[in-house]
Formats: sequence, structure tokens, C-alpha cells
Amino acid sequence: LEAVVDCGRLPEGTGWSSVLNRAAFTLGGLVAGGHITEQAAHTALLDAALRARPKKKAVALGIIRSGLAAGTRRALHPKDER
Repeated sequence: LEAVVDCGRLPEGTGWSSVLNRAAFTLGGLVAGGHITEQAAHTALLDAALRARPKKKAVALGIIRSGLAAGTRRALHPKDER
């Protein structure tokens, strides 16, 4: 999520939506793996997104929703837990 927040230091058009989508996809995989709740993932993602782009809430919500949904199709398990 740090990468999402870091986008706030960069001008518009520098990949914020791609970074947010990648983070949402990853957290979706962790949700599917039982490592985090969907609500906790959504809250963390929205907080990071709004810190970077405060005026983009509607866009962020759409990216988060689709990224989490896609990520939940494949469970992720951190290597240290296998």
C-alpha cells in the first residue's frame, strides 16, 4: 500500500490507477487465502488511495471493487506461512 500512497507525490497520469489495481488484486488474493478480511482490505486500500488522490474517491472505489474481485479468484499465501 505504500506504493499507492507514494503516488500522491507524483503528478496525475503517473500510474496511480495501475498501482492501486495491483494492490487491490494482491489483497484480494490474501482475502481468498484467509489472511485478511475483505472489509479490512477495502478500508486499507481506500485510505491509501485517498491519501494519494483525495479527489478521486469514486474512481478509487471502482478500482478497488474490481481489483479485489479479481484477486479473490486466486488465493495467495505468504511464503513464510507455507
